[in-house]
Amino acid sequence: PKTPKMNAHNERFNRTIQEEFVEHHLGDLLDNTVLFNHKLMDYLAWYNVQRPHWALDLQSPLQFLMVTYHQQCNMY
Repeated sequence: PKTPKMNAHNERFNRTIQEEFVEHHLGDLLDNTVLFNHKLMDYLAWYNVQRPHWALDLQSPLQFLMVTYHQQCNMY
């Protein structure tokens, strides 16, 4: 745990969430954690469904899975 060499993917995801979301919503985190959690859920849904990822050739993770496995996601 907390070793970038052992958990590179997890550490990168944590950094992305920290830089793209948490740093911009610190006020909500300190003042209203329920609101912060709702915004975080919305962000994570956007992150997985719409946000293009360079590692996936500018596809969202959902698009990548649909193309790779040729099936519809139940959540989508």
